[in-house]
Amino acid sequence: MPTIEMSEYARSSGDAFAELVATVELLRDPGGCPWDADQTHASLRQHLLEETYELLDAIDSADSDGVEEELGDVLTQIVFHSDIAHRENRFDAASAARKVREKLVSRHPHVFADAERLTDPEEVVDRWDRLKREESGRTSTVAGLPAAMPALALAGSVQRRAAKAGLRWPAASDEESAEPVFERRDGESDEQVERRAATLLMKIAREVRQAGADPEIALRGAAVALRDRVLRAEDLAQGVALADLEPSTRDRLWSEAALK
Repeated sequence: MPTIEMSEYARSSGDAFAELVATVELLRDPGGCPWDADQTHASLRQHLLEETYELLDAIDSADSDGVEEELGDVLTQIVFHSDIAHRENRFDAASAARKVREKLVSRHPHVFADAERLTDPEEVVDRWDRLKREESGRTSTVAGLPAAMPALALAGSVQRRAAKAGLRWPAASDEESAEPVFERRDGESDEQVERRAATLLMKIAREVRQAGADPEIALRGAAVALRDRVLRAEDLAQGVALADLEPSTRDRLWSEAALK
């Protein structure tokens, strides 16, 4: 593991983090706060989720003070979970920090090792995903996606990973039309595209709801079905990465995966 020179910023951050760890430890010690002492990983789950969404709201609002405050709240949740595990002799804040540091170093060989330097962010993401699969022993491009993700986020993640594997969705042989219902118009800014996309998504959600279906459940089902289809195509590839197959072979397996 390479030695990283500590800047003054890093040192002061470490001191502040240690003070937060000590504060949470005191709160959960005998004689501290009974509510804090009573918490478990499960009981804090909803709090972590709420704090994360509050952080996202602050980011979306470009509220710098809010981002700072909500980051602190999320960090407190991390320290709480680490203190719970520390008292159960499983892990602690220090081991969690060391583990994620090791992960960052191992997945950035272009920075910390002698690997070829990368300048394209997409290449960095591709290498990260490949190293992640190798470290975990997973071979599937859709492995590791959290089932608890919101349906729209899950659908987007599955589609991105399928596209990276070279899979066309919908496949040309699918019964549904592959004709796009939404495309970027010439000269449109990112903001304009997002506004049109939001209007379309709201319209679809309203029509699905009016038809008596739950948009979240419906989309989650479609996302899971797409994920499972990728898994079937990977099984048919018999250990060969889909992205490494000839396009015609990959398209054939992708179509066959829909028939099972």
